[in-house]
Amino acid sequence: MRLPSLGRSWRFSDRVKLKMIRIASGRPPADILKMLHYRREFFGEPFTAWVHRVLRGPSEWSIGERELMATFVSNLNHCRFCAGSHGAVADATLGPEVTAAVLDDWRTAPLRPSLRAAFALLETLTLRPDEVGPELVEAAYAEGVTEQGVRDVVHVCAIFCTINRVADAVDFAIPDDKGFQGDAYQLLKRGYAIS
Repeated sequence: MRLPSLGRSWRFSDRVKLKMIRIASGRPPADILKMLHYRREFFGEPFTAWVHRVLRGPSEWSIGERELMATFVSNLNHCRFCAGSHGAVADATLGPEVTAAVLDDWRTAPLRPSLRAAFALLETLTLRPDEVGPELVEAAYAEGVTEQGVRDVVHVCAIFCTINRVADAVDFAIPDDKGFQGDAYQLLKRGYAIS
């Protein structure tokens, strides 16, 4: 369901910012930007601060690995917009062959043991959260994942299980490959915070 208010109800400074994005990119701003700027103090600012902290802050996981985790969760949730957006960032940082291998089967993808353990945790958290228990976290620790590394994985999962549903509920438009690549460039350059 497309929400008409996402197309016209922003404060003046946000309208200017979205217009500048349109001029600079040569295409309309992505629906995610429109949504995040709509009454941004209620959702956009706190949500993007959380996303920026988790995907760009200090972590044992590289930026590319965290973007790959975001892609993986979004793919499990069948969210084409988020899987495409974050997949383009993962492709740009890790290479499209790594992204494709993980989405095809993370168990056989060329990953180090700690990252493979992170994907095991992500899959269970996303698809079978009732099966999450101490043994799953202990298995990640046994593969070298730290307590903070597990926390980061849980945060990535929580962020994308949330925004995947929002993206699908308000029917975000799906860019073409060129649009995803352009957005990936901007996300790598600027990160996620909107304020």
